[in-house]
Amino acid sequence: MTKIALVDDDSSIRKAVGRLLRSNGYQCTVYESAEAALADPALREMNCLLIDVELPGISGFDLQDRLRGLGSTVPHIFVTAHSEKDCPDWGARLGDSPYLTKPVEELLLLSTIEKVLFSW
Repeated sequence: MTKIALVDDDSSIRKAVGRLLRSNGYQCTVYESAEAALADPALREMNCLLIDVELPGISGFDLQDRLRGLGSTVPHIFVTAHSEKDCPDWGARLGDSPYLTKPVEELLLLSTIEKVLFSW
């Protein structure tokens, strides 16, 4: 079973997206912060990460940097309430990672996950 981690500080997002992923056959583990995700050894076993860009404490981009520093090659998708136009320096931080703007359409989220899983 494909394992997906969702890192988002919004409990309603965690609940809704977690339910969506599980109902579509994914195993989903949710984390309310980057710190909680980093503390869980199971994070290294995930097949894909959905990361909110704006997390309290360690940001989504900083989480990506830390995971890369640990040698992680797990594909990830950033999710944000803002567009790249709002933050022009995002291009360098995003790299090859896709990002989706909240609220995310269910079919777009699922198709982006599939695309990332099969092309990473």
